[in-house]
Amino acid sequence: MEWNGLFLDKSSAVPLYEQLRQGLLNAISEGQIPQGSKLPTEEELCAALGISRPVARQAYSALIEAGYVERKRGKGTFVRRPGNLGRFIHRQFSFAQEMEILNLPHRTQLLRQEWTAYAPELFGALKLQQGERCLHLVRMRYVSEAPYVLVENYIPEPVFPGIDRYDFEQRSLYDVFEKEYRLRVTRSRRTICARAASAEQADLFGVRRRAPMLCIKNVVLDQYDRPIDWSEEYLDGNVRSFEFDVINP
Repeated sequence: MEWNGLFLDKSSAVPLYEQLRQGLLNAISEGQIPQGSKLPTEEELCAALGISRPVARQAYSALIEAGYVERKRGKGTFVRRPGNLGRFIHRQFSFAQEMEILNLPHRTQLLRQEWTAYAPELFGALKLQQGERCLHLVRMRYVSEAPYVLVENYIPEPVFPGIDRYDFEQRSLYDVFEKEYRLRVTRSRRTICARAASAEQADLFGVRRRAPMLCIKNVVLDQYDRPIDWSEEYLDGNVRSFEFDVINP
């Protein structure tokens, strides 16, 4: 049986909930189910696809946990809109991955690329010694040609020798980590705080100087539990917000 072009193969070794989760995710990623759209209820999916309620519930729960959809009390389940960067605040995605999931046009502008010498807080977080260096990247991200997020990354040279030879206006930093250095981002420690916009940030976002900005600080760890990136992301505090699901165990 199928729904909206989504077919589940009951003879496959792949569990039905995983087929359903992947099918819905593909439809969202390809724009077949637009952002903000209301998804069918679990009962409607069960009737259309001939599956049990637990299968539908498990697929939806996985999509909600991953941040692709959200459940609104008394209204239903919806594909998340792109307006809030916070929809993926509890997941470690690259910017390109987020935009591909949302099927949104995007681009990156490299503002600065330079080597940074010793700074106590930075080097402490990345476990570096005096005499070592970090590559400092400053990039502005645009979505549908509108300013979206300003990102500063500090990448330790001892972990990534020759990292400055890549074009980070065209390539994802995390993609380079994985494909060129065989290092995978597994988790991060994040801090969210408020900042006043600097002159440069105000100009980039088209806001007044000292306007409210949201700042997300990340220390990113690889599969060896080693810090491989310190980043700060800045967003317009007037138009961005964060949403979290809080569950009592």
